[in-house]
Amino acid sequence: AAEAAMPGRVCNIRPGFIVGPWDPTDRFTYWPQRVAKGGPMLAPGAPEDQIQVIDVRDLAEFIVRNIERNTTGIFNALGPQQGLTIGSLLKASKAVSGSDAELVWVPTDFLLDGRLQAGELPIWLPTTGDTAGFHRWNVAKPVAAGLTFRPIEETVKATLEWWNKLPETRRAEVRAGISAEKEAGILKAWAERKP
Repeated sequence: AAEAAMPGRVCNIRPGFIVGPWDPTDRFTYWPQRVAKGGPMLAPGAPEDQIQVIDVRDLAEFIVRNIERNTTGIFNALGPQQGLTIGSLLKASKAVSGSDAELVWVPTDFLLDGRLQAGELPIWLPTTGDTAGFHRWNVAKPVAAGLTFRPIEETVKATLEWWNKLPETRRAEVRAGISAEKEAGILKAWAERKP
């Protein structure tokens, strides 16, 4: 509508998953806080499965920069510039939190065989079927327009610092992800599978 009203004068910034501190959805927060709890942990798919997110602070800087420069165009604002994987996110979460979490990698086909639905584990999506390619948006254009990305470790650290300051009642009710009971059930089924 804005482009129709002001052709060639609109800056349309389309973010993907906006993550970091103060995220009320807990979609990203689910992962660092779960890793921080430690113990055996469901790690979905394969460590090299791509994910794309944008730290809210990087997004804010990009928006302000484009306002100041009077930039126009359409930009898919997500990243990072170099591929981020679910494995690198979980590894960063372990390093930042000092957790003893044991990542148990469970293949996508096993998870989706009646145990989980696509999207039930936040941000991560199957790399096949209807969601193949979901986390593979080209970010060359926004990078050329000034989008920068802080290391995922900084996002994880800031998220955990914010999360740990929340009241215990809020932290007891993570708004995304699966319950501890469901996770334990999937891990048990994976451990007991027949070859």
